[in-house]
Amino acid sequence: MNRYNRPGDEQPPLPKPYAFVPIPDAPMKPEKPTGHDHYEGDLLTGTITGSLVALSPIHVASGAIELTGKLPSLVKAHFRCEGKPTIPGSSLKGAIRSIVEAISKPPSCLRISQARSDNLPPNVRRCLNKDQLCLACRMFGAMGYLGQVHFSDAVAQQSKTEIVQIPSLFPPRPRERVYYERNKIVGRKFYMHGRDGKTAPGNVPTEVCPVGTTFSLRIDFVNLSDAQLALLLCALGQGAPKLTPKLGGGKPACCGSMETANVAVATVSASKSATDFELEPTEHDLAELTGATRQIDQTSVNRLAKILTFPGERDCPDRNY
Repeated sequence: MNRYNRPGDEQPPLPKPYAFVPIPDAPMKPEKPTGHDHYEGDLLTGTITGSLVALSPIHVASGAIELTGKLPSLVKAHFRCEGKPTIPGSSLKGAIRSIVEAISKPPSCLRISQARSDNLPPNVRRCLNKDQLCLACRMFGAMGYLGQVHFSDAVAQQSKTEIVQIPSLFPPRPRERVYYERNKIVGRKFYMHGRDGKTAPGNVPTEVCPVGTTFSLRIDFVNLSDAQLALLLCALGQGAPKLTPKLGGGKPACCGSMETANVAVATVSASKSATDFELEPTEHDLAELTGATRQIDQTSVNRLAKILTFPGERDCPDRNY
């Protein structure tokens, strides 16, 4: 929500519904990616499965405004795949990647920022060479490199949607002072969760998947180290302290809170992949997998956990902030 030209501007602004995870001073230590041409025997290849459960209404925009045949007559539509409400794999991947970037050790690059280059810490400049990539770019991909992790579309197991009225949202003003300290960005931005799973009131009709909607979860990974897999699982909310991701549209209005459930990890043997016609996957204990924490920055995890705790400590903003 922008501070200007909105109802309620005569009232003092509310606290910001977001906070920042500081960027560590350590160097990125870019490395050559493992690649996809073969399975490395000492690395892990397999699948993460489970469910995504909506803790607050979820809206991933289709880009279309649709007629409802009732009031309100026009709504911002939710993305669908074969008629079913769906979270695109790209949306889920982006949300989880943002968390991985914030908590990785060594730090990952800062790919997306509206700040000028002289406002960015020199140790996290964007990866430009596909043969020398930071930790997150090796896992999730970079320009010219596919990455080791693939997210499938998450299809809703229930087709029911609802229409909620959320506020109009606006981009922040350029050079807004809350983003900078001593002319440097203060960190990576994450929106907090609301107190009760409800959305902020407004006048923009929006189609959402209601609280309790369950989506399928499937992530395929190739040639990850045990520490990289632990980092990914931590970003999915399987580590300690627990992180609860937010995704999609309307995050400032308290949309997009999700948790992962019934998570299972299965891997295949690199040696047997060359000899067996049908590979038998091996199930793994989550506690053992999440114990490889050497590529997780615990200070950043603790900071992010305070931001991504569900339920949050504050009500959704109902006016300017």
